[in-house]
Amino acid sequence: MKKICYVGLIGRPNVGKSTLVNNVLDFELSIVSNLAQTTRDNIKAIYNDEESQIIFIDTPGIHKAEYLLSKKLNEKSYSTIETADLVLFLSPANEEIGAGDKFIINKINEFNIKNKIAIITKVDLVDNQEVLDKKAKTLKELGFNIVLGVGIKYKQTYFNLIKEIKNYAYEAEAPYEEDQLSDTSLRFMAKEIIREIAIKNLYDEVPHSIAISVDEFKEDENDNFSPIIIQATLFVKSNSQKGIVVGKNGSKIKTISMNARKKMSHVFGKNVNLFLRVKVDQDWVDNEQKIKKAGY
Repeated sequence: MKKICYVGLIGRPNVGKSTLVNNVLDFELSIVSNLAQTTRDNIKAIYNDEESQIIFIDTPGIHKAEYLLSKKLNEKSYSTIETADLVLFLSPANEEIGAGDKFIINKINEFNIKNKIAIITKVDLVDNQEVLDKKAKTLKELGFNIVLGVGIKYKQTYFNLIKEIKNYAYEAEAPYEEDQLSDTSLRFMAKEIIREIAIKNLYDEVPHSIAISVDEFKEDENDNFSPIIIQATLFVKSNSQKGIVVGKNGSKIKTISMNARKKMSHVFGKNVNLFLRVKVDQDWVDNEQKIKKAGY
C-alpha cells in the first residue's frame, strides 16, 4: 500500500506544465519548447518514493479552438479537470493573469473542483518579490487557497510541491511499478521525440499542424545489441510546408532524423535505425478519422 494521488496539470499553452513534470521526475519525459501546443496528449508521469506514488497528468494547453484538433485537445484537458484527485493550475511568474487564465479558472469552478492549487511557474525569471506577491494575491482572490511557486533554478520548490501534494493522497495499491516513469509505450515516446525534434528544428516556419505517424516499430526484446527499427511519416498541410520540412537537398529532414535518432538511442538504451518521410495531407487537423489515426 502507498499514498496515491492523481494530479492534473492545467493551464494555457507554454506555461511550464511539461517543465514541471520533467523536473519532478528528473527525467525528460514531456516535450518542452518555447512554442505553444507542443503537448498533444494526456501524458501520465509517475513519481515514486518510499511512501507515495503520485501520477501527474500533463495535458495539452487549453487554447482557442480553431480546428477540430484544437477542440479535441481541449476536451482532453477538461476530462483531466473532472477526474483528477488534485488540479494544479499553472501560470508563469513573468506574465499577468489574462483572459485565457480566467477562462480556465472558470472551467475549474464550473466543475466544482475543491482540491486545487495555483502554481506560479518560472519564478526564477522574476527578481521582484512584489511582482510575485501581487500575482499570488490575485490567484487567491480568484479562489485558490494555496499558491506555490516553482522554478528550474530552485530545486527545493519541487520538493515543496511534492510535500504539499501528499496532503491530498490516499492509501491504495500502487497502480504502477516503482521503477515506472510513465504509462506510455516506446512507440508513443518515439512519436513524441520525432515531433519534439521537428518543432525545435523548424521553429515557427511550420505551424503546429504537423503530425507524426509511426508506421513501423520493430524491436527484438531478446537481443540488446540489435537496433530498434522505426519508420515514421511527418504529415503537413501544404507542399510549401513539405519543402520547408524536407529542406534544401533534404538537409532539414536529415537533421531532424539524426537528432531524433540520437535522443531515442539515449532514452531507449539501444541503437535506433530511424527512417522518416514527409507527406502532404491538407485537412488532417479538421478530419475526425484522420485525427484518430494520428493518435489524438
